[in-house]
Amino acid sequence: MWQEGLAGLRAYPGAMGHTALMLSALATSAVPGFQAVSTQTLSSAEKDVALVHDVNQVAWLVELPTSASAEVAHAETLRAVRALSEGLRSRLSFRVPRLAGTTEVGQHTLSVCEYLPGQAPSAHKVTPILAASIGTALAQIHSLPTSSVQDFDRPAESAIDSLRECAGIVDRAAATGLIPQALLRRWETACEDSSLWQFEPTVIHGLMQLGHLLVENENVVAVDQWRDFRVGDPARDLAWLTTPAASEFHMAVVTSYRSARTSADRWVMQRARFYAELDVAKWLLHGMDSHNETITEDATAMLSALHDRVSGDMDQALTQPISQAKHPLEN
Repeated sequence: MWQEGLAGLRAYPGAMGHTALMLSALATSAVPGFQAVSTQTLSSAEKDVALVHDVNQVAWLVELPTSASAEVAHAETLRAVRALSEGLRSRLSFRVPRLAGTTEVGQHTLSVCEYLPGQAPSAHKVTPILAASIGTALAQIHSLPTSSVQDFDRPAESAIDSLRECAGIVDRAAATGLIPQALLRRWETACEDSSLWQFEPTVIHGLMQLGHLLVENENVVAVDQWRDFRVGDPARDLAWLTTPAASEFHMAVVTSYRSARTSADRWVMQRARFYAELDVAKWLLHGMDSHNETITEDATAMLSALHDRVSGDMDQALTQPISQAKHPLEN
């Protein structure tokens, strides 16, 4: 009966949305011997998803993209998850996605991954204990051996690569004529400060934010969304801590992080702030590239708010004391 239903699904891929029961049936092709006992639909606009419990009461996510763009993102995620080897997992105190198997359904790839425990915390619920756990989790990621990641052909970005990328964003943003001059100078100065870019690349999550940390009892028990897992600047994983939303707990996280990773360079949080600010510039460029006036106006307002927030506040300087010096191009 299961085999007949499975054959039918393969015969008409994409004819309709896959129910949780259909997905659990398809999972038997991805994972031989897989036996589902309960299912729950968690589907979204571009992906059919089921939460499935097997006979051992282990929870699994069965996912099947339903669009070309979702398939691309899904493929990127699967490549990253495969790089999370057992050796790397053994070095972490929290869980990360584990891929059990895949199968092709029409033009898309169905995957079966172990369901991660915990819930994403709200910013206002981050306690000092949880902040310390977050800092330790980030330090553990950045302490993973880079050679293990490179064995899986994950992208690797050097310090000079990071600088060039940032300088390119600043140049493009400057060309729009929409960046406040003081903010533009702040960014140019950061790019010109060689000491800011003297760091050793580490393993990084790549898309870190509070919502990707899963928590139970004030402890990080899992980390999700590893699509951009690679070697690069650890400051990228810390950028979210410099935003206003994290202002109440960011120092506790950073203190824990530096305690757990004593090799962190002294400028890591300045670069983290720089990346967070450039995200606003990237939002502006996206709006202009896509000719979306709503996004462009939103980004312009965000830039104005950012300018007001950092102007004259040397506690938020990207570089010190270089940021207080005369600009090299100034007459």
